[in-house]
Amino acid sequence: MAFKVSERKIGWHKDFDSSHFLALPYESKCLRIHGHTYNVDVEIWGELNENGMIFDFNHLSNLVKLLDHRILVSENWVAERGNGKLVIEKNGKRIELPENEAVVLNKPNVTAEYIAEWFAEKIAEKAGNNVRKIRVKVWEDPRSYAEVALERS
Repeated sequence: MAFKVSERKIGWHKDFDSSHFLALPYESKCLRIHGHTYNVDVEIWGELNENGMIFDFNHLSNLVKLLDHRILVSENWVAERGNGKLVIEKNGKRIELPENEAVVLNKPNVTAEYIAEWFAEKIAEKAGNNVRKIRVKVWEDPRSYAEVALERS
């Protein structure tokens, strides 16, 4: 019996350290600024491109470098932006910091669910037509994760 390739997938895993806080309509310790050593797992299904790859691992490394040792905030919380500064207003906080110390996510909150979605969307922006499916799992701690999958329609 002969075998043939029936499916191709790459996997990738990396950790990064970031801080954030959540906007919630109830009392929670997560309203305060705190940090995590996040772990991100990526799986990408597809066919080989002209370079013999499904997706370049370097793109994934660059995404993590963008998030590492930064504060993650929602674009909805940005009160001012300019001259290299960013002012965040939410939960009674007013935080002014250098713009390069924050990553502004185009999401309404900065939950693990939205971080996973943001990560998957950034991968999709770089994906060639050979990529069929992207799955991202973001671990906030060893017990808790959020997962999202994107499929080409």
